[in-house]
Amino acid sequence: MKNLTLIVMFFMMYSIASAQEPPPPVLGPGEHYTHLWSVSYDYQTNGSVRYLTQDPANRGGYCSILMAQHDSNGAVGVQRYVYYSYSDDNGATWTSDVLETSASWGFPDMSVRNGIPIISAHRFGTLTSVFQDALWGAFSFSQLPATPTNITPSWSHLSATSNGNVVVAASTNDGAALGGFYSTFNGSAWSPWSSLPLLGGPSGNYSVEAGANGVVGIFGTSYLGDGSLNWYKSTDNGVTFNSGAQIFNYVIDGGDTLFPSITGGFQAVFKGEEPHLVFTVYNISSAVFPNVNTAAYVKPKILHWSPSTGVTEVAGHFNIPRLADTITTALIAPVGQPSVSVGPDGKLTCSFTVLLNGNTQVVDDGEILNAGEIFVTTSLNNGVTWTSPVNITNTPGIEEKHSSLINKPAAEGDSAKIYYVRDLKAGGWVNVPAFGKAPVYGIFKSLPGQVGIKQINSQAVSYDLLQNYPNPFNPSTDIKFSIAKPNFTSLIIYDEVGREITLLVNEKLNAGNYEYSFSSENYGLSSGLYFYTLTSGDFKDTKRMLLIK
Repeated sequence: MKNLTLIVMFFMMYSIASAQEPPPPVLGPGEHYTHLWSVSYDYQTNGSVRYLTQDPANRGGYCSILMAQHDSNGAVGVQRYVYYSYSDDNGATWTSDVLETSASWGFPDMSVRNGIPIISAHRFGTLTSVFQDALWGAFSFSQLPATPTNITPSWSHLSATSNGNVVVAASTNDGAALGGFYSTFNGSAWSPWSSLPLLGGPSGNYSVEAGANGVVGIFGTSYLGDGSLNWYKSTDNGVTFNSGAQIFNYVIDGGDTLFPSITGGFQAVFKGEEPHLVFTVYNISSAVFPNVNTAAYVKPKILHWSPSTGVTEVAGHFNIPRLADTITTALIAPVGQPSVSVGPDGKLTCSFTVLLNGNTQVVDDGEILNAGEIFVTTSLNNGVTWTSPVNITNTPGIEEKHSSLINKPAAEGDSAKIYYVRDLKAGGWVNVPAFGKAPVYGIFKSLPGQVGIKQINSQAVSYDLLQNYPNPFNPSTDIKFSIAKPNFTSLIIYDEVGREITLLVNEKLNAGNYEYSFSSENYGLSSGLYFYTLTSGDFKDTKRMLLIK
C-alpha cells in the first residue's frame, strides 16, 4: 500500500505542476507550504471552518483543504473546486490534489470518520455532498451516498461521531429564506433533511462537533430571527436532536449592545460530553463615508462559552492593545474567524484573525485595506481565563486569515499546529473585484512549546522565578517559575529601556511549577538585552535575558 501511495503521489505531483502553480510563498519560521493555492478566489467563508485534520494512527500525518480557482480569468464560481493536501512527515512536505471536477464546488468543511478524512462541500448554488478517502493518504476520495433531495441546502458543515455516523448541517440557498437543516448518515443512508428552526444563514453560520458517548452539537445563530446564538444537542450520535437552547443573545457592555456575529464566526469543540464554543461579538456603529467597505466596530471581542463556565472573555482590546476599531475590508471583523481545540490534558487553544491598527495594504483601486494576522491563546482552567494572545504570523502588509486548529490532537503539543491562509492581497476580490487578484496559499505552522504555558507539577512550596535557559538564546528560551498558592499571575517581557514587549501570562494560576517557552520570532525582536517580570500576589521578581542572533 505504501508503494501504491508513492506512485499515486508521483502522478499527483505531475498533474499539480502542470496547473501553473504560482511561485511559492515566502515562509517564516516554522511555516510549511501545503501546495494548496488559488489565483483568484480568496474568500473562503464568512465565519469559521475546519481546514486541518490529523491522522489518529500517525501523529505526523495531516490533511488540509482549500476552496480555490486556478484560472485567474474565470468568472466567480466557475472552475472553483475543493483541493486537499496530505503530509506524512509532520507537515514538512505536502502533496495536493483536487477533490472533484465534474462540477464547480465550494465552501468545504472537514472531519475524520473512523480514522479517514471526510470533506463536505456544495455544488455551486445547489447540492451538498460528502466525500471520503479510501484510507488515510490514499488520494482516492469518493462521494458517500447522495444526500436526500427533500431540500437542497448549501454551505454545509459536518462532523463524524464516535460510532461512525456523519452529521451535516446546512442552509437553504433560496434568497431570503436561508433556513437551517440537518441530515445524518448512519453508514448506509442519510436521514431526510430536518429543520433547525433556531438556526440559519450563509456559509460561516454553523459549527457541527461530536463529543463522547454519542453526544453531538449543532451550533449557529438565529439568522432569520433575533440573531441569538443557539445550539441543538443529540445524545444518540445525531439520530435525533432536542428542541434547541439559547447560548447568547446580546450583552450590554457599558452602554454598548454586543451581538454574536456570523461574519466574525464561531466554532465548537467537546471535552468529553461538554461543549466549548468560541465566538465573535461586536456592534457596528455605522458605515464610514465614503467607502461602503469601511465600518466602525464597537468593542469587538472573542468570547468563550461552556455550560459549566458560562460566557468568558478570550480576546479584545483588553489583551490586544493595537486591535483596530474602524476597518476597511470585505466580510472580516477586527477580531474573528476563531478556531478552537482541546488537548489530551484538557488545555484549550484558540486561534483567530486580528486586524491591527497600522497593519494595512494599498490594493489595486487605491484603497487602504487592513491586513489580518493570526493570533493564538490558551486556557488551562476550562476557559475561565486565557493567556495573552500571541501574534504567530507577524507579517506587516501581508494578510493571513481563516486559521484552523486540529479538532482533538492525538498528543499534547499537537494543538499548537495550525493551518491558515496567506493572501498576498488583503480583502476578498470576489466581494470587491476592484481590490485586485493575487495568489492565496495554504500554510501549515508547527509551534511545539511556543504557545501558552505548561504546568509541570503542583508541588510548589514557595514563590520563585528561575533564570531562563538557554541564556543567551536564539530564537527560543524556557522561563520556569513557581507559585506557592492560587493567585492572579502575570509574566511580562520588557526591552532594555523598560517598554513592554508582550504580556505572556495574565490569569489566575493554581499552586505549582510552571514553564513558558518563549520565542523571539513571534515578536520580531532584534539582538539585545531583555527583562522578564513575574508578579503573583505579593511576590514580584525580575530577571535579565540576552538575545543573540
